Amino acid sequence: MRVVCSFVGGAGHLHPQIPLHRALAAAGHELTLRGSASATQTAPREIYRTIAGRPDQRSQLADEIAPLAPVDIEHELAVIARHFAGDAARTSAAAISADLASTDLVVCDEVDFGAIGAAQQAGIPVAVVAVAVSGAIVRPRLLHDALTALGHDLGMSGPVRPYGDAFVVPFDPSMRDPAHPAPSNALWMRPDSGAAPQPDGSIVATLGTEFNTESGDLFDRILSALALLDAPATLAVGRDLDPSRFGDQPAHIKIRQYVDLAALVPRASVVLHHGGSGLFLQSVLGGAPQVVFPMGADQPFTADRVHDLGLGRVLDPMTATPDEIARVISAVRADGNMRSRVLALRSSTLALPEPAAVVEHLSRIAR
Repeated sequence: MRVVCSFVGGAGHLHPQIPLHRALAAAGHELTLRGSASATQTAPREIYRTIAGRPDQRSQLADEIAPLAPVDIEHELAVIARHFAGDAARTSAAAISADLASTDLVVCDEVDFGAIGAAQQAGIPVAVVAVAVSGAIVRPRLLHDALTALGHDLGMSGPVRPYGDAFVVPFDPSMRDPAHPAPSNALWMRPDSGAAPQPDGSIVATLGTEFNTESGDLFDRILSALALLDAPATLAVGRDLDPSRFGDQPAHIKIRQYVDLAALVPRASVVLHHGGSGLFLQSVLGGAPQVVFPMGADQPFTADRVHDLGLGRVLDPMTATPDEIARVISAVRADGNMRSRVLALRSSTLALPEPAAVVEHLSRIAR
């Protein structure tokens, strides 16, 4: 098959798809990847015939870190309709339109409504990959008007159908918010397992690749907390921030633009992060409890799952002090029951069907 793989956001919209992309390539299918240039730089280039990255601001150093804003759930839900089903969708649809005449299958992330609609208008099967672990950020009833308008603009007779022909979920079913169940066409898929957990007492911290430049002084407060602890710590600030802006640090703290989280997280005693679904999953697979600072997007919903499943602690990014952060880190590191819950969820996640089984299903529905 000739497969177009598309994503509309940052790396967090690409990485959950990669196990499926690898399985498609391993089965002999021909892949084209389209998405933001900064995120395509992190893709395994050898599995794609073509990679076409759209320019984005994340490819350049940011001059400033914007102040933190209070979390506004209604605003975050509205962004899905206004942005992802609006201008971003039209940009994505235009980006893949030239590929569709010779395409058998489209694979895209769950808010790439432009790719979904373009495929549906062209009569091409589309596999939608979940990228929000909670399932709470994409709510079709709130999207109906926007998806109807998008469908009209794309020449469809009705609204874009957001779940596509197959809805691939690379998360354990228990991770999803019970109030927002997966659709009836869901296919559960095992993510990449990564290295086995071997905790060495270290700490890993990151605020991701989108909200890192909208985090106010949170990096500074995290660094001050890490300075209070006698544990090796690594803080990843993102490719678009210069580590030198944070000044000199104690010898046990390293600040990097980019780190290999797949190598570091399995050795961590705790992971501090923003509540991105990718970091949530990577922490579970690495066997590490989490301390979460939700700032926006789907992060508040992810934080709720961390709390409800007993996988870590949630702190207010606006008000958490260095002393509070340090105390919570110490408590989480010492909680053996919490780590046991993480490891049990890791085992459940790795028992999901392999990506190759999903590829077999997609091969049957592709034209």
